[in-house]
Amino acid sequence: MKISILTIFIFIAAFACAQDSTIIFIAAGEDVSEVLTPNKIFRYPQFINGKILFRNGSTSQALLNYNYLMGEIEFISPKNDTLAIAKEQMLLIEKVIIDTNTFSYNQRYVELVMENSAGKLWKSEIFGVIKREKIGAYNQPSSTSAIESYESFVGTYGVPELHLKTRENITLVLKTNYYFGDNYHLILPANKRNIYKVYPAKKTRIDDYIKENTVDYRNSADLKKLLIYLVQNTD
Repeated sequence: MKISILTIFIFIAAFACAQDSTIIFIAAGEDVSEVLTPNKIFRYPQFINGKILFRNGSTSQALLNYNYLMGEIEFISPKNDTLAIAKEQMLLIEKVIIDTNTFSYNQRYVELVMENSAGKLWKSEIFGVIKREKIGAYNQPSSTSAIESYESFVGTYGVPELHLKTRENITLVLKTNYYFGDNYHLILPANKRNIYKVYPAKKTRIDDYIKENTVDYRNSADLKKLLIYLVQNTD
């Protein structure tokens, strides 16, 4: 029996996706719910007790989890439904504490990576569709659109509709973006321009560091070193 090179390639790609938790491959005809299992789409193995602190000083407790597909904090309602926090409430959130992790909301949910007297480093993690392949003649895939959101799977309450079958191969990748933050709720994407906006009083220190070091604004270790440098004794 002959096996085509394309078949081998698809098998290898699917195997690689199965081994890498940051990549999910959904083959055409597969039941989405069988691929996007809770252990892949949620930050924690199960919903756990968490606390939502609002900017007016009020708090709310619930069973919470972070959804990598939607980029949202979800909770278990009294009726045992899984729901996302309403958009109008997101804007009022000071922070959300789940387990030992802290989240905040600034156009999207971000998770605290580190903080010191200079400021804070945040990250956002969300699955994005990077490849779609329609199945054409002779069951051969053909690439179509590139990076897209996960909106086609979103249900009525902002929760993915997983009980469906796709008509195309879909590859999702967990994307991580970093953000600089101050102590007054300012959070901006991590890049060279924004670090001066977030920490204007540290301009000289930033200049000194950048002159001597290469900073990859997509690398957590690089950004941590930069924030640590900003508070080190200059003597």
